[in-house]
Amino acid sequence: MTLGVLRRVKKRLPIEKRIELAQRYAKGEQPNDLSKAFGVSVRQVYRIIAEEKGDTRSKDDKQVVVSFRAPEAEVKGYLDLVKVHGIQEKSSAFRSLVRMAQGLVELFPDRFEAFNRSAWLIRKEGQLLNQLAKAVHKGKLRLTDEDRHLLSKCLDANQRLHDDLRMILEEHKGRRGYTTAALNSQNEAAFDAE
Repeated sequence: MTLGVLRRVKKRLPIEKRIELAQRYAKGEQPNDLSKAFGVSVRQVYRIIAEEKGDTRSKDDKQVVVSFRAPEAEVKGYLDLVKVHGIQEKSSAFRSLVRMAQGLVELFPDRFEAFNRSAWLIRKEGQLLNQLAKAVHKGKLRLTDEDRHLLSKCLDANQRLHDDLRMILEEHKGRRGYTTAALNSQNEAAFDAE
């Protein structure tokens, strides 16, 4: 039996935990203790502290803490609703609401995988349409001019739809930390099994 190299996956702390970590450090807790308490490396502890102070160049987008008044029942109802869709942290829930208010398409974590599979299937359909077009071009399949025009329109529509879906997915990949390559390999395996 051979032992593989284990690669440690960096844990991404939600904003509430990052703020708590920075506050505990400001009160005098040691980075090693914070590392153990939050389940992150000591290096990440220092990075989080620097980011919360605003000492890093990576934070081009300034973040602000926002507060507002709303009936407790409405806030609780909203948080319960987004928990069903896989969002557990308050800050993530309200950032999703802000993005939706700006007109951005917001994919909840429980829907992301299904959305990615749809985009993948549309790409597969495009490949089948291309094979059909190649057969027509090589003279293996004869179509009327009307059918050729329809095939061309289908190819164009498929490509536009796939490009739009990929753009949305890439945007969410960055926000949520998903890897679409891993999801695509799952889709390939599911497609082969069918």
